[in-house]
Amino acid sequence: MKRVAFLLADGVGIRNYLYSNLLKELLEKGVEPILLHDLSNEAIEEIQKHHNYNFTCHKFPEYKETIQQKFLRELISLTRIKFNIRLTDNASLKKNWKPIKNKIFQKIFYSTIETLGFLWFKKYNSILKLEKKYENSFSNNEYHKLLKSLDIDVIFSTHQRVIKAVPIIASARKNNIKTIGAIFSWDNVPKAKLTVRTDSYVVWSKHMKKEMKLFYPEIPQDKIIVTGTPQFEFYDNKALLKSKEAFCKQFGLDISKKTICFSGDDTRTSPYDPDYLNDLASSINELPEDKQPQILLRRCPVDLTGRFDMVVKKYAKIIKVADPLWSFDKKNKKNWSLVYPKFKDVALLINTVKHCDVVINIGSTMAHDFAMFKKPTIYINYDVPHAKKWSVDTIYKFQHFRSMGTLQPVFWLKSKESILDVLNKALDSNENSKEIKDSQEWLNIISNERTKASKNLTNLLTQ
Repeated sequence: MKRVAFLLADGVGIRNYLYSNLLKELLEKGVEPILLHDLSNEAIEEIQKHHNYNFTCHKFPEYKETIQQKFLRELISLTRIKFNIRLTDNASLKKNWKPIKNKIFQKIFYSTIETLGFLWFKKYNSILKLEKKYENSFSNNEYHKLLKSLDIDVIFSTHQRVIKAVPIIASARKNNIKTIGAIFSWDNVPKAKLTVRTDSYVVWSKHMKKEMKLFYPEIPQDKIIVTGTPQFEFYDNKALLKSKEAFCKQFGLDISKKTICFSGDDTRTSPYDPDYLNDLASSINELPEDKQPQILLRRCPVDLTGRFDMVVKKYAKIIKVADPLWSFDKKNKKNWSLVYPKFKDVALLINTVKHCDVVINIGSTMAHDFAMFKKPTIYINYDVPHAKKWSVDTIYKFQHFRSMGTLQPVFWLKSKESILDVLNKALDSNENSKEIKDSQEWLNIISNERTKASKNLTNLLTQ
């Protein structure tokens, strides 16, 4: 029996891959999926409960990165960022270099890297030499023994930048085990974070494949396979849908009113989300009560700060809350390996998109989720007056937004004063509106093979 190991170094790949039909289809083909992971027992139990199957699971050995490895990894990241900026003429890419310099050693460490970065990025071959040196720095017999004992044919890595996965993939190569890596999200390729270097890669679309060719020309094109991503398949699963009546009742929504989904970002991407939510709610509050739409807040799953609480309390009649159904360790909230989505959150997200009339946020992937049901998106595009060392203008200069080209796939909210006007235009839009039509084109650029991703991945993993 062929054995395919899913490398799960944190919980973020669970929703996109392990909750899809991928594992089921592998089992139907007589392939044994192995979960090679660094997750909590609860996360593994959730996966097994969803599939009603006891998978073979192995927790991989603890990995402690050496100073030399960290130095090389950070230097590679910086030099690639510098190279990518020159390649694209897009200075916003430097935002992906975010070293922490709180201590003296950190200041010396990163200052040295920044000095060397000016020398190494000018020639692409120099970057490749650094990457080869980084790859050769791994020689852990403990990983070799584990992989040999499991008798694995293929390893599928669900995320391309999780550091803990690197020594396992390096060991797999030395053991002649085939490795395939997923590019996790639509904005990941230009960020110079392809830390997990596998034999081949699966991507969402032809557009992403072109990006890989641009930023990683050393990777042969036949090693970059467009499979699509399974996360969009859930939108075709009618069994996950509940009635609008049941959904509104669950969250205390008025079924007769329009519903705006306010989708939060993480605190680093959008530190002023509570201010934008307050602006939205205060604008709606100016309307006569019978003409007020309602807001359903869905915060970012890893935002555990409670930063929206005061706004929700202030506008309790307008704002209702649908918290993501993710599990986390209350004692160690920053440990992403212990944060994972429950399968019920997939249904919650699908129903949120189905029963809300519009989504509003700052540059989120939720624009593509809402496009799945031909629903409009409003992108917030103004700064709050007290913003410090942050501007929304930087967000929309990020490389992945260039994929819009000349399309107008979203409604742009450029000021607090225009909230009601833009909101009305979005709520009045329909499938014939330019923004909705363009959102479909943009979705087709970002993600191909949306109904076939699991089958495509199954076929690739069983070759």
